[in-house]
Amino acid sequence: MQYKWYRAGAALLGDITRTEPPAGELAFWYLGQMGMLVKAGGLTLCFDPVLNDLCSPDGATRRNYPPPFSGGELTGVDYVVCSHNHADHLNLETLLPLYRANEGVRFIVPAPEAGALTGAGIPADAVIGAKAHQTLSLGGGVTLTPIPAAHEGYVTDAQGNHRNLGYLLAADGMRFYHAGDTVLTARLLEDVKRYGPPDVACLPVNGADLERRSRNIVGNMDCRDAAIFAAQTGADLTIPLHYDMVMGNGEEPLVFASYMQRCAPGQKFHIMQLGERFLYRK
Repeated sequence: MQYKWYRAGAALLGDITRTEPPAGELAFWYLGQMGMLVKAGGLTLCFDPVLNDLCSPDGATRRNYPPPFSGGELTGVDYVVCSHNHADHLNLETLLPLYRANEGVRFIVPAPEAGALTGAGIPADAVIGAKAHQTLSLGGGVTLTPIPAAHEGYVTDAQGNHRNLGYLLAADGMRFYHAGDTVLTARLLEDVKRYGPPDVACLPVNGADLERRSRNIVGNMDCRDAAIFAAQTGADLTIPLHYDMVMGNGEEPLVFASYMQRCAPGQKFHIMQLGERFLYRK
């Protein structure tokens, strides 16, 4: 399958800079894999950005397409939010340049992974260790609630803190859910539903199988599971993600579209192009 950026480089950076959504509106851009940049409530947040190459031990790229720009080129970011410590979600080759390019930026990561950032030179006062269901106030009435994710299973540290998280962003009366990497569980459905139907739900759809596990690839919900999640939670708009960046770990998003028609008829979904902007209003 071929992948091409709808908008990248200076054109995408300019689009992000110029866009200032009014109250009651979300703006978000797809940066590949689970990468989403969101503007809401006067803040700019970047979820799971990977703006560097991913290489195999022999030095060959594992990416199906290049990054749209480097971490050092992206400015104006208030928060960088990472779901877990895998290279296609939390990558220091992206995060360190982002820190240097954005004065005052803060990084939100699962509490057990905070040391990965501070150990690499990001100051401790710029790193927030997120804990499940402990809502963070980001300013201007914007909040972020970490929700446990099961990256095939729920994994905690010795203190019971989850290593894999999704996040529910609440701003201007809207709820934007970024699932991180997770399979579908009854617990996940209940955890999300306790906060009300998501207005936007960004879900991985690449699935899991024996062959990929043999290559140490930990799996996620598949296209059918994502459609069931949409139906069960009443998500207003569902965005499939995590199907395109890494060679040998993809999925056809049109399969997701088919399952939405079967499992969640009448509910909205959108398959985003790389670098596309979406403006959401209730």
